[in-house]
Parts: sequence; structure tokens; C-alpha cells
Amino acid sequence: MNPSLPKYPIGIQSFPELRNGNYIYVDKTMFIQQLLLGKYYFLSRPRRFGKSLFLSTLEAYFKGRKELFEGLAIAEVEKEWVEYPVVRIDFNTTEGNDIESVKNSLRIMLMRCAASYAVEIPDYKSMAIADLFTSLILALEAKTGRKVVVLIDEYDKALIEVMHDSEKLGDATDTLRPFFSVLKTADEHIKFAFITGVSRFRNTTIFSGFNNPNDISMNGDFASVLGITQQEMEHYFQHGIDAIAREYEMPYADMVQVLRDKYDGYRFTRRKEYVYNPFSVLNALYARQLDDAWVKSGTSRILKTYLQGSEFTFDQLTSKWMSANALAATYTKENPTSLFFQTGYLTIRDYKPDRYLLGIPNQEVQNALAELVIPEFVKGTNIDTLQDSIFELSDAIERGDVDTMMELLRTMLASVPYHEIDTRVLEKHLHLCMYIVFMMLGISTKCEIAQSGGRVDMVARTPWRIYVFEFKLDCAPEDALRQIDDKGYAIPWSADGRKLIKVGVNFSSKTRTIDSWAYENEND
Repeated sequence: MNPSLPKYPIGIQSFPELRNGNYIYVDKTMFIQQLLLGKYYFLSRPRRFGKSLFLSTLEAYFKGRKELFEGLAIAEVEKEWVEYPVVRIDFNTTEGNDIESVKNSLRIMLMRCAASYAVEIPDYKSMAIADLFTSLILALEAKTGRKVVVLIDEYDKALIEVMHDSEKLGDATDTLRPFFSVLKTADEHIKFAFITGVSRFRNTTIFSGFNNPNDISMNGDFASVLGITQQEMEHYFQHGIDAIAREYEMPYADMVQVLRDKYDGYRFTRRKEYVYNPFSVLNALYARQLDDAWVKSGTSRILKTYLQGSEFTFDQLTSKWMSANALAATYTKENPTSLFFQTGYLTIRDYKPDRYLLGIPNQEVQNALAELVIPEFVKGTNIDTLQDSIFELSDAIERGDVDTMMELLRTMLASVPYHEIDTRVLEKHLHLCMYIVFMMLGISTKCEIAQSGGRVDMVARTPWRIYVFEFKLDCAPEDALRQIDDKGYAIPWSADGRKLIKVGVNFSSKTRTIDSWAYENEND
């Protein structure tokens, strides 16, 4: 292997291995100093977002491994490098759907930690897990003379695996509650504790015996503690962006935008700070291929299972304002919005005091929703019937052939069984179908974008063109096209550099599909 080529840490969750192996490391150590101002923390982020690596970084820091932090932000401010005993628990290694297996795994992890510090715990085999945890903390403090650091990764795995089964979920909660209660009963022996997970089960009784940790999941100060910002993307990965741009025979600046559309767009706080999915970016740059790595890693399995039988429709999930408490709540089948947000399928798009509007982060997630999730709960939509002409439609969109594009869309929408849909909501459902089709094509698509002049119905962006759509029901398409101009809907994209196409579309309540259209190429 050419030693001058960058090394991408795909799947590497060990900070020492990453640093010793000279892999690219996006420096997040500047957040450590801020975390030291508190004691107990909780952080929720989607799978494959770097939670385990961050905990490994914290572990190395608290163990005083100064040599691993050379050249990083924390090295400029840390002078003492005190070594503390660390207990790290990784629920990823447990068999989450069997609570007895979870307890056995926890016992093994606690005893391995004891062995690593050469401390003995008599009668550990007969102890309850909570008692063993407490005994380990006390033994480590007695051995080292310093308080203990506790790091718990993916605490909710045992809960997520059984969340569709209320009896098993209750058993898992009852079993784990005493374990987490140790963080309260042993408080005076604990220096620092950090808990990560995907879901926000913190609001349930699992933490009832523990003073709830400081939840920084939606704290703006930690908006980019995980994930890759645009600035970090272009600083650390310039070589990789250039390589993938050459692979696709595309200018560097265009590839930056393509990667942004594909993998960026995650926003976890009210601050307008967006991050890329690190797992997807690393895989794309390593393989020089714009693939859906996050989706293929199995992120949607639990989501798909949980949503079967849900009464919610897709447009409701992406057009409703939610309170911060609702987003942080434990999800239910009756209200799965927080599930979409916490698992990374929806992200924050807009914020008003105490209210959040959600949207789909990027193209990769669009593909996942279209192929794996939407058929499970969008009633009346048979995705298979929309795929017959998908390649021809994709080609028409890419070359800017609006007439062919609209003819194909008309045929596709005519095949969708919307005969029982009330005329009053027909436009909304046909609009939704258009959105699903563009999502299936992997095109960056957003709906109902708020602007000063009103709400743009839909904007679809390819690497070479931007389409601005306005939809009407039983009206002249020219009226819809005129509204785009009168309301200035296309102005935000007029200076983008890509070809801009404005399209007015009329839906027919009689044929229940696209009736006619009008379009204009603004900057040809």
C-alpha cells in the first residue's frame, strides 16, 4: 500500500488503534475540556455515528495516555494528565433479546475490568449485577486511590431489541434499573460518567433510581461532537474528495456539493450546525464510490419492524412541528416521530421557540425510506408499480428532458390506487407520490420549503440541474409556473451554477394523476 495515501478508519472504534495506526482522525478532543465542567452525561446519536470511538477517546484521556493526544486540541490545554481507573461497559457485545445473556455479558465485562487492574472481588459469581458493579467501583478506588470513571456505550441495545414486546421490555427495564442505580448509590466514588445510546429511554423507569444525567443530545454546544462538519470535511478529506471527483470525472467543487447532498444534513440542535454521517463518508472516500453504506449496515431493520402496523403517514412525519419533549420521548407505535429522529431517518430542519420541524437529512436516507420503510406505512402506495420505468425516468431527469419526465411520472402516478382518496386531500397525496418517486431515484429532494414568499412545494437537485416544482389541482399549469415567479420561489437557487428548471404541474381530480404541465429553463 502506498504510505502517502490516507488511511480511512472504517469500523475502527479504538482511539489508540486509530492514533497508532496513523489513520485520519477528525479531532473532537476540544469537547473534553467542556465536559470536565460536569460529571454525568448522556448522548443520543444514530448508529454508526462515532459514539464508540468518542468513548474510547475519553477512556484514553482519563487513563492519562498523553502520547496519543499529541497534536490534538486537548494537548494544548491539559497539563496534568492524571490517570483514573476506568470501567467501560459496551452493550454492543450483549445479546439484547435475551436478558439473561445480557446479565452474563455484563458480569464478564465487569470481571475483565477487575482483572485488568488486578483487583479481586470474592463471591462475584453469586452477586447480583448491581452489587458486582458497586464492588468493582469500590475496589478500584481502594486500589488506585482515585475516583472511578464510568463509560457506558449503547446502553439501550437490550431495550431496542425487545421494544416491540411489552413483557420482555418490562423485564429488561426491571433488570437494568438496579445496574444504572449504582451511578447514584456510588456517586461519591465516581469521578465522571458518560452514557451513549440511540434512543431516549432515559425518560422511562430505567433511570428512576439514578439522578438523570445531563442530556447533551440536543445541546447546541455539542452539536458537532459527533459527525463531520463541512469545515472538517474539506480540511481532513481534501485528498479523498479529489480522488472521488476524478473517479466520477467531475470538478472538485461539484463533488463537494454531491457529497453534501448525499451524506450531510444531520442537525441535532436548534443551532444551524449540520454534520455528515461519518460512516458513509469514510466508506465513500475509501472506495471512491457514492454508495449507501449506512443503510446497508442494517440500520433500518428495527425501524422497519417497529413501524409495521403504524397508522402514521409519511407526510405527517415531515410536516408537523414537534416540541423538544416530544422528540426526546420514548417512541410508541402511535407516535413514532421520535423514533425517526433518534435513529437518524429524520433530522431538525427548522426551529421556533420550543418547537422543531423535522425533515429527511440527505439522499442516502431518502433511498432507505423509499426502499425499506415507506412501503410499510404509506397506505395505498405500491412502490413496485412505480419501478417499471425508473431508469428511463432517471435519464430524463438527468438530461433535463421535462416532457419525457412528466409523461413517465403521469403513467406512474396513474398506476397508484388512489381511487378512494377524498378529493380534498388528493393533491397532497399525489404530491407525496411525486416525492417518493424522486426519493427512489436517489435525488436530493425537499418538500414545502419555507421562504419569505411562501412555501415551495418541492425542489429536486441533481449534480447538474435543480428543479423547482409548484403543484395545483384542476388549475392551469401556467398559473403554477407564474406563482413560482411571483413568489420568488426559485431565487435561492438562481445563483447556484446548475441549470435551473421551473415546473408548474396540474393534477386532475378526474384522472387522479398529472394532467398537464408547463416549464421554463431559467438560465439556459
